[in-house]
Amino acid sequence: MRINSKAITIIIVLTFFFALQAEDNIRPGLNFLKSAAVPGWGQLSLQKTYGLGFLAVEAGFWTMNFYYNSESDNKAEASIKYATKYGNIDPAGDYSYQFYEDMRYYICSGFSDGGYNAHIAQIAIGLYPDDPAAQQEYIDAHAYDEEHYWSWETSNNKREYSVYRKRIEEYSDYLKVLGGAIAANHIISAFDALRLSNKLKRVRFGVDFNSENTPLLSCTYKF
Repeated sequence: MRINSKAITIIIVLTFFFALQAEDNIRPGLNFLKSAAVPGWGQLSLQKTYGLGFLAVEAGFWTMNFYYNSESDNKAEASIKYATKYGNIDPAGDYSYQFYEDMRYYICSGFSDGGYNAHIAQIAIGLYPDDPAAQQEYIDAHAYDEEHYWSWETSNNKREYSVYRKRIEEYSDYLKVLGGAIAANHIISAFDALRLSNKLKRVRFGVDFNSENTPLLSCTYKF
């Protein structure tokens, strides 16, 4: 097939242009950092469209991360409202995460049967069976005071509340898994960009001419 001089000129210009672009973009260290920061960026800099896959996965992971964080916050807020209504806690109280967790397992905070402080007293007796003073010291150190009072109206209320808190735990586990997956996506993309850059750096494109002055696209690989 005959190729006119204009087409030959275009081929030569395009060949050198893309060769130059490839040379400028083939920087292993830079592409490693690009994909470490934004998965797929290094691959796209090397005109590899599968970098979009890394980007899509990253976007999906962060969407899920936002969703689970939002749901966790919603369940936490709902559990506090439920505890205020049915657990008789002070709506203006400043309670710790552990306090809300303890409410899952004990019907009240006091020393009555099934209460948190009653459980603490049993531990104190087991640790110091013959030392009432040590028992009291342990109780004072670990029991809840009157400012941390709660009392579930029914055992069913406590179970319903526990469902809210269980969902928060599950979302927390999902977020941990997502955190690992996001980190893995960055690492895999970064090392893939490094591998690809090193591989392409060994490839050289050029244009040669045969005895009839026909342009030939050449490709060499440096081992």
